[in-house]
Amino acid sequence: MEWYIFLAVIGIYVLISLLILPMQYRFLIALKAEEEKNWLKGKKQGDMYDAMNAGELSLHGNMQGNPLFFLANLFASLLYRVKHRGDSM
Repeated sequence: MEWYIFLAVIGIYVLISLLILPMQYRFLIALKAEEEKNWLKGKKQGDMYDAMNAGELSLHGNMQGNPLFFLANLFASLLYRVKHRGDSM
């Protein structure tokens, strides 16, 4: 009986991750575009984060650091790498 509960919890987590995936993927695309824009200006990644206001930093920290989003972040990252395989940077 314990296995059914465990599998149900894992299934719900995967389902939530798949539902969150489009949002995480769009966030990752926007983040990569911002990094590329700053890279073209000669700025480093740290400069980009230094220029963010507190709300953006909080959003970024939550989107990337929340354990609930771990699997969705992993899926979004893999999807981004597959779709943008030939891109420079």
